[in-house]
This record gives sequence, C-alpha cells and structure tokens, in this order.
Amino acid sequence: MRVLGKVRGGSMIEYEEGVKACCIAAKLWMATPVTTRCNIITEIGKALEAKLKPLSELVAHEVGKPLTKAIAEVKEVIDACNSAVQYSKQSQLVVSHIEEWRPYGVIAVITPFYLQCAALVTKCLVSTRHRKLCHLPCPVESPSVTIAITKLIAGVLEKNNLTGSIFTSFAGGSELNKAIVKDTRIPLVSFKGNSQVGKVVKHIVVERFGKCLLESDRKNAITVLSDADIQLAVEAIVRDTVGTADQGLSTCHRLFLHEIIYGDVLDRLSQRYGSINIGNPLETGTELGLLFSHATKKHFLQLIDAIKSQGGKILTCGSDTKYARNIVQPTIVEISTSAKIVKGGWVFPVILVFKYQSWEEVIETNNNVCKGSSNFIYTGQAKVISTWGIFT
Repeated sequence: MRVLGKVRGGSMIEYEEGVKACCIAAKLWMATPVTTRCNIITEIGKALEAKLKPLSELVAHEVGKPLTKAIAEVKEVIDACNSAVQYSKQSQLVVSHIEEWRPYGVIAVITPFYLQCAALVTKCLVSTRHRKLCHLPCPVESPSVTIAITKLIAGVLEKNNLTGSIFTSFAGGSELNKAIVKDTRIPLVSFKGNSQVGKVVKHIVVERFGKCLLESDRKNAITVLSDADIQLAVEAIVRDTVGTADQGLSTCHRLFLHEIIYGDVLDRLSQRYGSINIGNPLETGTELGLLFSHATKKHFLQLIDAIKSQGGKILTCGSDTKYARNIVQPTIVEISTSAKIVKGGWVFPVILVFKYQSWEEVIETNNNVCKGSSNFIYTGQAKVISTWGIFT
C-alpha cells in the first residue's frame, strides 16, 4: 500500500472562520453581473480541462472508479461549465426571471465519497450561475479530489480579482457535518446520499426553518421483454450493475426477465460476469475497481448473508474468497419478490433476478418500494413503454 497524501480534518474554529469568509464573499458574488459570473465559470471549465488527466487519475486513485469512468465524471463537470456560455448569451438578450430571485447567500452541498467531483461541483457551478450563491462543499471520506478542484477554482476566481472563499471546502467528519446542518447562516443545504441520513438532515434543517434538497438512494431496475435484443440487454445490465458499483446511487439491483428468455439471459449474463476484468482502476480495460474501504466490503458480505437468510439463491460468486483487500466479485441472485431485501437499496455489484409472466407483475413489483423507483425497459413494443408511463 502506497500513501498518496495526508489530509488533516478541519477544527470547529477553522469552520467558523470559513463560514464567516463565505458570508462576506457572498455579498461580493451577489453584486457580480451575470455575464461576468458565466465567463468565470467558463474559465473554470477550461482550467479543469487542462488538468483532465491528473484529476481523473486522482478520482480513480482515491475513490476506486475505473479510469474511463473517472474521465467521464470530470468531463461532466467541464460540460456544466461550458453551458454557462449559452446562459450568458441569453441573459444579454432578455432579463431572466431567475435573476430577480432573492439570492440565498451561502449554501452547503454535502455528497457521498464517490461523488466528490461531478455531483458536488456540477451542483455548485449550476447554482452559482443561476442564483448568485456562494458554496460550502463538505468532503468527508475522499477529500483530495475536492481539495484539488477547490484550488483550481480558487485560482480562477483570484485571477478575476475575486476571493477564493466563494467556493470553500471543509475536510472533516460528522462533527463538521452536524455544524453545517444546524448553522442558521446557511439557509439552503443540498444533501446527496443515504436516505436514512437524508431524513435526519431534512429534519434538522427544516426545524431551523431552512430549506433542504435531498437526492437519496434509488431502487433502480431493468426489465427485459421476450422480444428484446438479448445481447444488447446483457451488456446494458453489466454496465448498470457492475460499471457503477459502489460509485453511484444509480446502480441497478433488480432485474425482471420474461419466462421465455429467462434461462438464455441468465446463461449469457453469468458468462459475461465471469469475464469481467476486476482490479486496478488505473489499468486499461478494468470494468470493476475496488470497494472504497474495508467497512464497505464488510457491508457487502452482510448483504449477502441477509439475502441467503431470506431464501435467496446465489448463482454467481457471493463471496470474496478469491480476492483480498477491498475487491469483491459481481453477484447474481435468484429470490422471491416477497423477500424484504427486495425493497432495500445498495451500491454493490449485486443484482436480484425475477422471472415474470405478465407485464402487470413487473409494474406491481417495481412500484412496491417506498421511494426512488426507476426502470429501464428493453423491448421492441412501443405500446409497452407507453403503458409503463401510465401506471408508474
């Protein structure tokens, strides 16, 4: 194991200094014309593009994403910056009603460890462009990525004679997070992550009459109908269940297969799972990198135990006997739709497979979750897709 660097967590004294600096910077940013703000954000995009390779490698190193996905994540931020050009042109033609809104001032953006680049920065930059806000990102478990981006953005701001405090980041644990959520100087808190934590954040923010934006875990699914292109569907399943594993809330973990193609799809999927390249995220061709930590791997094994205890049948893998450290194998599970675990959510490469006969079964099972349900459908029947939109 090679240590890439060490980051000291911020103290409460430093937090107070940072928030005060943000509040002062907010007034300066509010007084900055929209065209100037958009031009600065465009410059930020160019600065990030110039550091695309090292920044992507840092994401892969720290979080464990395959390099190709890390590059895509950084490019997502760059695209968000480039969109400011169009907004600037529009604002020169008409006075946007968005500009008439009362700016919030300082806001906090709290995201999970695996979204410290795209989700964090994109939210901040889009809000900066539209609402004249200053931002208070809060990385907890993967601070290096956010620190690097913060330094790049601060450099651009200072070149434009603005303070780097407009975009401030804090590296810290739960103590700093609690302080941010309770701080009345921060009228808006944006939280992305676990739904249980999101409930607590929402309650505390609303209790102090603040506003809270939540983007919590989802219950994504894929449905393959009997007339679908099976090979195309299999590759899509691998991409959505393995490609984003432990790296995003969009990881798919439920698969509905029509009984006519059930065996064929499972055979092809099992073969494809067996050929997945697992290992160093920086190496070309890696499809599944490392889990973030030993604790994450422990949660994976606990999930497998829970599935087995509820009658689930492990079709592929389900253990980590072949690999050491934070590497696990993708897992396919057969289980009843009545099992309690079906309503749960996770970001591991574990997919639950269900055999169905009628389209109505899929709709009922997919909708039988409390929140965040989406479904990708593979079919040649346009009528089925329109039906899904009516009943979901």
